[in-house]
Amino acid sequence: MSHSLSVERWRVVGVVAAILTIGLLTQQWVLAVLIPNAAYIVWNLYQFERLERWLQRGAKTSKSPDAGGIWGLVVRHIFRRERTEKKRKKRYKEVLRRFDSVISALPDAAVVLNKNMEIEWSNKKAQELLGIIKDRDTGQAVRNIIRDPDFSHYLDKVKKSKDMECTSPVDPLRDIALRLTPFGKNQHLMTARDTSEQMALQRMRKAFIANASHELRTPLTVVSGYLEIMESAHELPASLRAPIVGAREQAVRMEGIIDDLLTLSRLEGTRLPEKGGNKIDVTTLLTRLVKDVSQTIAAESHTFQLDVDSALRLKGVETEIESVCTNLIKNAVKHTPSGTVIDVTWGRNGAGQACLTVSDNGQGIPAEHLAHLTERFYRVDVGRSRASGGTGLGLSIVKHIVERHGGTLYISSEEGQGAEFTACFSTKRSC
Repeated sequence: MSHSLSVERWRVVGVVAAILTIGLLTQQWVLAVLIPNAAYIVWNLYQFERLERWLQRGAKTSKSPDAGGIWGLVVRHIFRRERTEKKRKKRYKEVLRRFDSVISALPDAAVVLNKNMEIEWSNKKAQELLGIIKDRDTGQAVRNIIRDPDFSHYLDKVKKSKDMECTSPVDPLRDIALRLTPFGKNQHLMTARDTSEQMALQRMRKAFIANASHELRTPLTVVSGYLEIMESAHELPASLRAPIVGAREQAVRMEGIIDDLLTLSRLEGTRLPEKGGNKIDVTTLLTRLVKDVSQTIAAESHTFQLDVDSALRLKGVETEIESVCTNLIKNAVKHTPSGTVIDVTWGRNGAGQACLTVSDNGQGIPAEHLAHLTERFYRVDVGRSRASGGTGLGLSIVKHIVERHGGTLYISSEEGQGAEFTACFSTKRSC
């Protein structure tokens, strides 16, 4: 750098010397100033033109202008910048190559979409599951490739959507699960995984439960009927009455399990359309249920406190919402000691959601059990649950019904501090 500046200084000194020489010889100082400066300006403009042509032609090293001085310094700076840029581009290309190889090796399809939902990149699996070919479809709107009204609706609701399950546009016999994940500036990563095996297993399980339940129901009804007849017979020996009564109770319990299993099989994996269902007067429903329970299983043992928003309605399937209310209220009675106070609340929470809350001041639930309460046949106290006639499927049914209505079931409890079960529904379902 010091050599280049030194060369340029000598050029300036030359211009000054030329001015003095011409001025002293001709005594025309105006011309003496104009001629050397004009020559210096013209020479610099020429060097600038050479530099501009060199940059336009790609700034190749072999064709760089050699002018020395500050122009040589500019060329060297450009060389350094070019070398840095080449190294950076090489590094980026390597990173992109690795990224492309890693994403292409994923078992799931991956597609990068821009803010207009146009395809920017896709891996090989996207061709197999979605019919998207990278070289052919880049720049195309993804709606033009996957022509499905439900998919278009899913794209429109992307910020609020979860996984979308549908059939593959390439193979109608394949089930896939789509997910859109926002990233960057209004971009989305769309992934798709093959769920054919899981869906087939789920269908098989549902079919097995339905068939097994149907096959069990008829003989169980016959056995229950005979036990009922035997139980009411006057000539039945006293020594056999207790076993027959017990067998009859277990037969009734098995019928309840079969009914609950069929209900779960029907509910699993289904979702109620946003506009589906009817307006339900939850206040009237809760008032009736609390009154019935207070006069039967909770008579003289539990106290109910009802706090409801009578103007708040819920859009859904009334029989299913009644099942949610019944299960939560009866569970609060069955699994708490005598003298427990049970609060039943229906109203909006801080987020404007319609929420049903059933809480008690009973013995509470140990923390290690909370995450498992909605699992099938899970019981905190096996002996107590069976003695109360529970099937172990009630909370699982509640969870599936709430999720089917686009809501969430929350459970909180501390040992010795009671328990609280809250079912909150989407604001779109409150009316």
